[in-house]
Amino acid sequence: MESGMRIYYAHAICTYGARIEKAERKRIKVCFPKCRIVDPGNYEGNLEKRANGMKYCFELIRDCDALVFSRLLKKITSGVGLEIRYALSKGIRVYELCGREVKSIKRPLRYLSRKNTIDLYWRWRQINAGS
Repeated sequence: MESGMRIYYAHAICTYGARIEKAERKRIKVCFPKCRIVDPGNYEGNLEKRANGMKYCFELIRDCDALVFSRLLKKITSGVGLEIRYALSKGIRVYELCGREVKSIKRPLRYLSRKNTIDLYWRWRQINAGS
């Protein structure tokens, strides 16, 4: 991969600030050593993001060279699924974090509905309570 590339890190909101997020960011840096990670979690306090939600995330993706995503409990959450679909529609490379490697994704993948995503967040929080 080219040095200095911008990579959008698509991941479940419930993992923002969690240990898993820190570990995944490190894995991205191993796979793309000189990249700049664009993390939507860093924009949580941004008024424009609050007002525009996914549309704001799409603007961030549009300025990136690639998107790297992770699953939550082996599922793709609704927001991450929309981000993957958007990136692919714009010709932006998409990769899935798979263990210590990344896997290139060429076609949109199935993802959860918003309701099922919220249920999954709750389940993840129950599993990770106290972590």
